Amino acid sequence: MKVAMLGWEFPPFISGGLGIHCYELTRRLAEDGVEVDFYMPHMSSLQGQGRVAVHHGHLNVKEIEADPAIEPYGGESRYDANFNAAVGLYNRRLVAAFDSPGADVLHCHDWITVPAALELKRRTGLPLVFTVHSTEYDRSGGFWPQGWIEDIERRGVQGADRLIAVSRYTKDLIVRLYGADPERVFPVHNGIDADRFPGGDGRDYDTERGTVLFLSRLTPQKCPLQFLQAAKRVLEVRPETRFVVAGKGEMLPQCIDYAFRAGIEDNVRFTGFVPEDELPGFYSDNELYVLPSFSEPFGISVLEAMATGLPTIVSRTSGVGEALQHVLKAEYWDTDEMADQIIALLASPELRAEMGRNGAREAKRFTWSTTSRRTIEVYQGIVSRPRLQPMLLA
Repeated sequence: MKVAMLGWEFPPFISGGLGIHCYELTRRLAEDGVEVDFYMPHMSSLQGQGRVAVHHGHLNVKEIEADPAIEPYGGESRYDANFNAAVGLYNRRLVAAFDSPGADVLHCHDWITVPAALELKRRTGLPLVFTVHSTEYDRSGGFWPQGWIEDIERRGVQGADRLIAVSRYTKDLIVRLYGADPERVFPVHNGIDADRFPGGDGRDYDTERGTVLFLSRLTPQKCPLQFLQAAKRVLEVRPETRFVVAGKGEMLPQCIDYAFRAGIEDNVRFTGFVPEDELPGFYSDNELYVLPSFSEPFGISVLEAMATGLPTIVSRTSGVGEALQHVLKAEYWDTDEMADQIIALLASPELRAEMGRNGAREAKRFTWSTTSRRTIEVYQGIVSRPRLQPMLLA
């Protein structure tokens, strides 16, 4: 089987789980005997900055860079005019660069590659799989979603032959928002490379102080302000607690301003973006992980934190939470409930250790090999169908 896959992020050019997913999925598909032509933005002009895209080197993976040279998510503002223009141009260049003879399936990721995928489906007659990693509803935090992006997502949902959702939570969302046929939507959870995140068994916990970690993009979707509001409540009870806010995004100035206005600046450290290769040690330096997202389609960082033995609190609107038993859950807006859970865990090293050990074992059951196998099953469900006749253009 051969797959022509359209992507936008690829390590080290990532802003979240999308790039990790594309890298790990293509690697495991190749190991499972699937040929993959992976189309990505042209990044050669960035090599002089010492940041070269990671390549598998696997015989079954061919990486194809499409002009123009764009840095995925290079700026703090994702949706400025330059970004939107670059996305439009990238889709046109994808169509122009397409060269995957013998492909059996088209597979696109996220809304950014949907226009090119639909056009290539029309031209080639190939069946299309669309993986929905998130929606504009998720990314906007439910406030002022951009209608033109919703329109692209809706076109992708309606035009694809099969849809992969990264959780049942996301499946339900696209059925409700975009009228997806539930019979065509297949939830396939992400995984982690557990070997990269050791330490889940027998780690020590700081009984005197405790350090609580938030690691994600600083955007309304991820609710960093709610994390800081919970931190303020915790500090009223446990003033020795430390909080770490790791990540970048448009809400960083607002978060720093809140920390000073709330009088908790001495207990909060803002680290900025943490590179992938530093993540395992970074998780190990902390003792409790909290991700209070407004709407989280999956949440790979939750599994990574748990694999290193961190007791974890997630919002009830979290895709990964649907498959986990050894986490605590709170409403994203209920900072009192969140604070109470943090206080309870910090007060009991024994409880933290028990949650950490059980959570590590649970997280390590999520593997990219399973993600690959279930993705192949989705492919197999459509490659046996009669192919559409291609639309030959003059």
